[in-house]
Amino acid sequence: MRRAAVQELAKNFKDNTDLFDIYHQCAINDPFKNSHKDYSPNPRRIALEIIIKQFPQYPQTLPLLRDRAENDPDEQVRQYAQNKLKQWEG
Repeated sequence: MRRAAVQELAKNFKDNTDLFDIYHQCAINDPFKNSHKDYSPNPRRIALEIIIKQFPQYPQTLPLLRDRAENDPDEQVRQYAQNKLKQWEG
């Protein structure tokens, strides 16, 4: 449910820069825990993807990406963030 809400916000309000804080909070604080029964994407990763796509110039984006690459409790989110960091940092 949270994943869908974040995706709809990004889709329908692409130009609303006020949403950055919502995506940022989701990328850090969403309580999603992956279970073997649940194959839905992690809302933290979805929020991170949106931030990278829609807010790459924001000064908080790179520090957030570094933090998620090191500290996200979900290995898949950490791996995604690490891969994006490699692309950004060359």
